[in-house]
Amino acid sequence: MAYGDLVSRVDFDMNRDSPFSYACHACNRCCRNKAIRVNPYEILRLARYLGITTTQFIENHTEAGGTVLRPKENGDCGFLGERGCGVHPDRPLACRLYPLARWVTPDGNESFGHLTPHPRTEGVYGRSGTVQDYLEHQQLGPFFEISERYGKLYQKMVDMLEKLDPEELDRRSDRRAAIDELPPGKLASMWVDIDASVADAGGIRGLGQETIEQELDGHIRRIEAWLISIEE
Repeated sequence: MAYGDLVSRVDFDMNRDSPFSYACHACNRCCRNKAIRVNPYEILRLARYLGITTTQFIENHTEAGGTVLRPKENGDCGFLGERGCGVHPDRPLACRLYPLARWVTPDGNESFGHLTPHPRTEGVYGRSGTVQDYLEHQQLGPFFEISERYGKLYQKMVDMLEKLDPEELDRRSDRRAAIDELPPGKLASMWVDIDASVADAGGIRGLGQETIEQELDGHIRRIEAWLISIEE
C-alpha cells in the first residue's frame, strides 16, 4: 500500500526552546489511520513488553517489510483497545512525539513542527512549557539517540550499496515502494529482526536474560562488523 507522508505538510518552525505544551485527554483519535514507522529498537521494546521474540512480533504485528505497525481493518492501530493503547509504556517514538514532528538535516540541525490535529481532538495545546519540556516528559532522549545510531548505520549501508553498484541510488524509490507492498509479516531485511540476527550468528538468547540496551548494542555491533567485512 502507499503510505502518506505527514511530515511533508509540516512547517518546522520550532526549536527546543520554543513555547509549547500539550495535554492528552485520551480521546484516541490520533491512534487511527496512521502509518507508524518503527525501527529495530522500537520493535525490540514492543516485543519484550509483550513477552515474545522480535521474529514473532514482526510476523504478527507489522507490514511494509517490518517497518510499519500493522493496523486493524478499520484503520485503528493494532494495539488500540477499549482502554486505549495496549503497549503504552513501550509505545514507539512517533506516538511519544505526537503531536509534534521532528526534522534533522544531514548536517545535524534539528527543528520541530505541529502535525495537523484530528478535527475533533480533545487534546489541549498551549504555551505553558517548551518543546524541551515536552520531550523530557515523553522520555524521548533514548529514542532520538538510537534513531541516530541506526540512521548512521543505514547511511553506511546505502553508501556501500552505491559503491558496489553506482545505479543503486536510481533504484531507491522503486525499492522503497516494493517494500511497502510486501505481504504483512514479511521482512525486507534480516537486520530488522534483532533476535533472528543473533540466532543467525549462532547465538542463543532467552527473553529477559539481557537488558534491551545490551541486546541493542550487540545488534549494532554485528551490523558494523558485517559492514567492515564487506569493505575488506
